[in-house]
Amino acid sequence: MGRLVLLEIRQLARERFAWLVLLLLLLSAGLAIANGRAVMAAQIEGRALAARGDPAARDRVAGALEPGADPAMAVLVPYWIRAEAVSPPPPLADFTAGRAPYEPQATSITLRARPDTLFERTAVDNPEATARGSLDLGFVAVALVPLALIALGYGLFAADRESGAARLLLVQGGTPTRLLLARSLPRLALVLAPIGLAAAVLLATGPALPDRAPAAAAWLAIAVLLALFWWAAILFVNAFRVTAETAALALVSLWALLTLVLPAVIAAVAQLAYPPPSRFDQIATARAAEVAATTAYENDHPELAASGFAGRLASVRKSLEVGRAVDRAVAPISARFDAQLHGQQRIVRALAWLSPPMAAADAMTAVAGTDVARALGFRAAAGEHLATLKHRLGAVIDRGTVITAAEYRALPGFAWQPAPARPAGAIALLLAASLALGGTALARLRRAAV
Repeated sequence: MGRLVLLEIRQLARERFAWLVLLLLLLSAGLAIANGRAVMAAQIEGRALAARGDPAARDRVAGALEPGADPAMAVLVPYWIRAEAVSPPPPLADFTAGRAPYEPQATSITLRARPDTLFERTAVDNPEATARGSLDLGFVAVALVPLALIALGYGLFAADRESGAARLLLVQGGTPTRLLLARSLPRLALVLAPIGLAAAVLLATGPALPDRAPAAAAWLAIAVLLALFWWAAILFVNAFRVTAETAALALVSLWALLTLVLPAVIAAVAQLAYPPPSRFDQIATARAAEVAATTAYENDHPELAASGFAGRLASVRKSLEVGRAVDRAVAPISARFDAQLHGQQRIVRALAWLSPPMAAADAMTAVAGTDVARALGFRAAAGEHLATLKHRLGAVIDRGTVITAAEYRALPGFAWQPAPARPAGAIALLLAASLALGGTALARLRRAAV
């Protein structure tokens, strides 16, 4: 077996096309390393900046809570308090960027905020680069590695069958299984080596984040299984009596269908099945509730015109009541929006088995911590923290006194840590598909050897 593998390696080393494929993969992996490190650096830097918060706002609150401070100023403190909600850095944003460049990393939580407006201000450094997309290691594994395998293996047995060398190779290989392994291992190693090298560089030079090493191991396992799936598909096509050109056309068509067409179709089906409600309806409802609540409160509380403690307390209570009215009006629309979005995700997960590359890409993004589910989890956690803050500070305003320094220090901080992704489903799908295609190809080759 070892001798057969060495012979294949020597033959492969004499092919200039194989060296070209290796060079292209190495260049792509190098570019993915550079892009990945830039994405991770931006993620770390952005969170560090957000975690510092606004020192001037904290000093303002501290000054109003000092002994002897003017109560007419201290009564406004609940609306000065800002709590920073910062999401943990994705463990493998440098492997698969996913939604990391687009999703907000942090938000400021105040009494004036609403769950539907917490994340309305998102910033992208370079809109043109965002429109083009960036090449990361996930793209190399999902899109480029299959094409490289197809280029190296589309005529693996079809060309030998056309030249009449197929039976001779099967006899020299001893058994079809030995021949299959001997011809497969060098090509798989050539294509997967740049992925492994790039992953090692990113791990060695990246930040020390919790769960980074286990996540990288799971990511690499998915990448290897996806490559095995495509190689099994190549062997499956080669096991039929087709020309090398027909095999190449079939494999490229299969790649386009599974990698490009089906994911777009599944996304369209999910969007049609669960269309989200109009954001304009949400904005109009919130504005109408705000106007109605403001007018009613001002009519019932003429003391708002006063500038002392009583007047400012009434003003704070007015803002609180208006905010509560808007929250009540917008809550049903926000709930419908969340329900539709979760419905879209259910459809995507249910139909992803139709496209193993899509399932693998989704699993890589989930392991990297840059998927939609993690983004929704952060939004939900920030919304829960906002509700807690509103309850605590609202109780202070309702009782008609100023917040004490002890109450201010007792306010909970934002803490959210998502559970690591478990890509068991994608691994099982890729393994089953690879075994089914590879086993069928081996069975046909065995019959051809008889």
